[in-house]
Amino acid sequence: MDPQQTWDLLLKAWTLRQWSEVAELSQALLEWLGRHGFPPETAYPKELGAEWDMVVATAACQFALQRSQQVLCDAHGIPADVPFVLICATCLSVGPSCLAEAVQEGWINIQYYPAGKAENFLGYCRRCRDSD
Repeated sequence: MDPQQTWDLLLKAWTLRQWSEVAELSQALLEWLGRHGFPPETAYPKELGAEWDMVVATAACQFALQRSQQVLCDAHGIPADVPFVLICATCLSVGPSCLAEAVQEGWINIQYYPAGKAENFLGYCRRCRDSD
C-alpha cells in the first residue's frame, strides 16, 4: 500500500463527495496505520514529523469514515449532526433551514456539500429548476 497515494485519493474523493470511495479509502488507511504502517504526509511544513502525521491521518480517516457511512446510510444522504444550510448551486439563493421545507418549496437534487464556506448543502431552487 502507498499511504500517501491513499491519503491523496481520500482527499480528492471527499472533495468530489464520492462517499463509497471515502469510506473504502478511510478504512484501508486506518487498517494500514493500525498495523503500524508509516503515515502519509498530512500537513506542511514537513518539520512536524511522522508522529504528527500519524495522529492527523488517523483522526481524519476516522472522521471521514464515520461521515461517509452516515451519508450512505441516510435515505436523503444527510448526516444527522450537520446543520442544514442550503444554497442554490445556480443562483446562490439561500434555501430553507430544513430538508422537509426545502422539498415542499420545490428544491431538487439536494446534496451534502462539506466543502462549502457557509453552506453545508447544495441543491436547485424552484426558479432555477423551472428555467432549465
